[in-house]
Amino acid sequence: MFNAKELFQERFKEHMKLLNRYLRYIFNGHFMIALIFILVTVSVYYQQMIEQITDPLIPTIVMAVVFGIVVTYNPLQFFLKEPDKVFIIVKERAMTPYFKRTFLYNYFFQLYIVLFTVVAIGPLYTHIYPEKGLTQYGILIGVVLILKAVHMWMNWYMLRSHDAFFRKQDIVLRAAISIYFFYFLLASSYFTIVFIMFLSIVLLRNTLTLKKQQGLAWDVLIENDKHRLAQFYRFVSMFAEAPQITKRMKKRRLLTNMVEKQVSFSQKKTYDYLYRLTFIRSSDYLNMYIRLIVIGTLFILFIPNDVLKILFGLLFIYMAIFQMVSLYYHHQTSMWLDIYPVDQQEKRNRYIAFSSNLTIAQTILFTLVFVAMTEFQLALIMFSLGLLFNYLFHSMYIEKRINK
Repeated sequence: MFNAKELFQERFKEHMKLLNRYLRYIFNGHFMIALIFILVTVSVYYQQMIEQITDPLIPTIVMAVVFGIVVTYNPLQFFLKEPDKVFIIVKERAMTPYFKRTFLYNYFFQLYIVLFTVVAIGPLYTHIYPEKGLTQYGILIGVVLILKAVHMWMNWYMLRSHDAFFRKQDIVLRAAISIYFFYFLLASSYFTIVFIMFLSIVLLRNTLTLKKQQGLAWDVLIENDKHRLAQFYRFVSMFAEAPQITKRMKKRRLLTNMVEKQVSFSQKKTYDYLYRLTFIRSSDYLNMYIRLIVIGTLFILFIPNDVLKILFGLLFIYMAIFQMVSLYYHHQTSMWLDIYPVDQQEKRNRYIAFSSNLTIAQTILFTLVFVAMTEFQLALIMFSLGLLFNYLFHSMYIEKRINK
């Protein structure tokens, strides 16, 4: 006899086993060291910045936006699989206990986001509103916890709709209402809060109407789970080989044409061509590379300490190299690579050369940031240390890792 509770326990155990298998690579890796270094440095300068704030308007807006996004952002995972469309869909009514448990799992699992947010916002809140004290901040935290549960519940019912644009429109609207709500709550404008709550009730009524009109959209739920799992595997692939990773490609014709013109059609250039096209057309690598350059540039521009500017430049170079390792394993499960008339050593050499070129380009960009700031001595140091780090890290770490 079908038992939804037992099904949840089985799927939950599989999920936890998957997390335990891969998370140890993340927490034992260099990434955590870099992350801790960033958090400590940001915390120091964050505290110094808070002490200089006198006008409460901008901080109040920032806090409202942060809290609004935190309560609205609720990615859901139901541990569903592709065959469920056929074998479990007929048991939809009996699946209520299963979905209740997945909802509770999602809520409690995502409380770490709330915890991180309230710890980060706490010093700013007490500085801007010293008269309110910790009691009112505790009430604010309670409101955040309640609204997060409400929004997560609404996200769950919005997944009944097959219209992706409608779902996005709904979440943007709810995020805007939440931001306004928190702004006026922080500003103690309670009359406006009542009006916003009225709008929220109208929105909630529409969601309940959707619940009555439509049953579960199993294809949407399963596609949502596949997307979440693919995101997890792409993240894990930065630290360990993840054969299950789903490969998503974009055309990007202009950049693809540039690669096709620059790389000659020869046997030795086989992996040059493959790695460059994968880097450009994959939905991960190019975006990640640009994102790290932009964030690294912001750290260099706004951190006042010269030594930390250099250290952060090197740190983001390191993060780019480290996270780009997954590119080497991107086509690992493709059988077509086995018939390439190119040996494995040539594959490793071409990957190291490509990764090294990306690092040199990133080093040059960070150097140009220092030049734009007229910090020519720091620019020379950044360029020299970047090239040295590039050589040492690729020869002493990357080569050994991909040779395993």
